[in-house]
Amino acid sequence: MKRRNLILLLGGASSGAMSVGTGAFSSAEAERGVSVSVEDDKDAFIRYEKPNDGTETEYGEEVTLVRVRNQFGGDQELALVGIEYEYDDETVKDDVLKNITVERYEGPADPDEEFNEEDFIGVNDDHVAIERGSTNGDFPAADDADAFGPGEWIRIVADACVPPGEEVEVAVTITVKGIEGTGITAQLFGDTRRFKLSSKLNDLADLISSVKFPGNSGKVQIRTDSDGGGASERDPEVSATAYYATDGGDVKETDTKDVRVDTQLELDDDFDVSEGNSIVGIAIDGIDGVFVHPKFDDSVCEIVVGNSGSSSAGGGDNPGSGNDNPGNSGGETAETTSLDNAFGNCFVNN
Repeated sequence: MKRRNLILLLGGASSGAMSVGTGAFSSAEAERGVSVSVEDDKDAFIRYEKPNDGTETEYGEEVTLVRVRNQFGGDQELALVGIEYEYDDETVKDDVLKNITVERYEGPADPDEEFNEEDFIGVNDDHVAIERGSTNGDFPAADDADAFGPGEWIRIVADACVPPGEEVEVAVTITVKGIEGTGITAQLFGDTRRFKLSSKLNDLADLISSVKFPGNSGKVQIRTDSDGGGASERDPEVSATAYYATDGGDVKETDTKDVRVDTQLELDDDFDVSEGNSIVGIAIDGIDGVFVHPKFDDSVCEIVVGNSGSSSAGGGDNPGSGNDNPGNSGGETAETTSLDNAFGNCFVNN
């Protein structure tokens, strides 16, 4: 059986913190330590599972990180009050785990019992301290409204935003407390709380679905299949170069910038350029060619309102793209064109 470490604090005048190995302890030994099982110890007081260790995930897919079962006897209720997580690679900039939440299962369930997803209910966010790194011991009091009793479960879920082609190792430390009056606090730590998540996507091209040029705005949006309908903190960054039309009738390129997908991008705010009036193309590192505005006309070096240029992404849900509304300057494309052919003689190399 794998072993974990646990700190157990017991109420009373002689209380203290003890770090113990987690073999199976009997109830008579509970004053010295408490056992935590990985999956196979039915006598452990707390059962800790990592159901998605090694799982390949879609970008933004909700996954269960940890499941915890209360296996104390009698009527001992517990509440999860702290989640501290870290990545094995300390250079990870963007948080891979987004929207971390805690859910409680209504009613007891055996370890081998299949869960009904509809029976998981959310725990009040104010009752759990969630922190990348350390909370420095700043945990809320256990709230009986979120308690899980003997035989009952809680789980930690999150949106797994693993970059294409990558694998991340995550370590999750949990802190549980007994309901007021019991004086129990247990914190789980150690190497076996670590698990790995990887992306089903091999490269960036698998993530990007199209580039949208919203009508009459001069902006651009790099779209993905996981777009939830608006900018979100879970949106990843890509390295992109914008091509823009100048008042002088030329097309120039910006420096390459790290920008968020599924977010409307502007020349001045996102690419540090103020001279252009509209973005007419986007190149993304890792994808060959340029996504060109479907209504860009290289004979006049500008976007032509009324042009019947089509939207290669379909544009069915966008009235400003392609032939759906030729009087609007918007468009959307899922295809790239080589830079040599993208803008004709309009392109001026900076």
